[in-house]
Amino acid sequence: MTASDSNQFLDSGWVGRFLETLFPNFPDGYPRANAPDPPALQIGSTLSLMLRGSSQFLGIALQDPDTFYRLISGNSAVDVGTVPDTTAGDELRFIRRVGLQSIQYASQIKAAADRAQNRATYPAPNTNRLADQLRIVARLIAGGLQTRIYHVSLGGFDTHAAQVTATDTTAGTHANLLRLLSQALSVFQDDLRRLGVAPRVLTMTFSEFGRTVRSNGSMGTDHGTAAPLFIVGEAVRGGIIGVNPNLTNLVNNQLAMQFDFRQVYASLLAQWFGVGAAQLRAILQRDFAQLPITGASSVNDDMLPKPTRFELAQNYPNPFNPTTTIRYQLPISTTVKLSVFDMLGRELTTLVNARQPAGTYQVNFNASGLASGVYLYRLTTPEFTETKK
Repeated sequence: MTASDSNQFLDSGWVGRFLETLFPNFPDGYPRANAPDPPALQIGSTLSLMLRGSSQFLGIALQDPDTFYRLISGNSAVDVGTVPDTTAGDELRFIRRVGLQSIQYASQIKAAADRAQNRATYPAPNTNRLADQLRIVARLIAGGLQTRIYHVSLGGFDTHAAQVTATDTTAGTHANLLRLLSQALSVFQDDLRRLGVAPRVLTMTFSEFGRTVRSNGSMGTDHGTAAPLFIVGEAVRGGIIGVNPNLTNLVNNQLAMQFDFRQVYASLLAQWFGVGAAQLRAILQRDFAQLPITGASSVNDDMLPKPTRFELAQNYPNPFNPTTTIRYQLPISTTVKLSVFDMLGRELTTLVNARQPAGTYQVNFNASGLASGVYLYRLTTPEFTETKK
């Protein structure tokens, strides 16, 4: 939320500090003609620390546009007024100011919601809380609201036992949470495409803790250090940034971190929002090397960590129809051949036959011209050969 070091205390959020560069002196003088909408919106009842600036939250919270509008439409008499110069007075001033901001932005939010309707089919209400929130976000974006940041959340990940079942790793608490995440992001992205606004929306997931890679003996894992995150959108460079973790090279039995999470923040601020180097340094407290996240990135792939071993990953999805992705990594520059065979050993196609530098690669395989069945793919280099089904 704050983008601070582990031994540093900050009471402002990294997004709040960014928004302060776009909305100076907020909330005084807002809304205005060139900034008619709230800087940020959080779907829920409270605002995240992430959205707090140096002295003020730069956004408002709402449950849904219609309820929000009905709630505040009868309170137009709210005013900050005169309050005593005491701790209690400061709190009263804050509450009144939030109420006033909410009323000022109510008509814009309601108008945006009324201008657009969702076009994708979302899960039934109250069956996927994240999808319920993203449904509102898609509608507001398509309705023309100029809000820069939307914050939604999916809770329940703080589990330590029975994350999966003993006989099926696709079932259990953690597996179900990932299903909800996947379902919500998929329908949200589909809705954005149907509404014609997908090119200008980027979605990032994040969490405050990772997971251990070793089971704790109760079909669960405990809090860990490193963790992956997802960045989704038409402007995103597809694929995985980084290399497959080495499970034999752990740090205190934890995954070795490949990137500082603030490298992701710096990359998005620079590549998506166009923030300059000096402002980046002020927002994130110091410089962080960027990652090649968007198609507009000028970051050199040579800056990314290189694999330490050969690896041919299992294709995904598997089973598939008609396309699947095959991923592999090379620790050195070498000659590579990647081929697909039938079960009789006949080579059907060669996907790669070239010399490649060290790095991580992914290749799409389209089997639309082949009969349903089982096939093999083989990665061959002078130093390494592996075949998978």
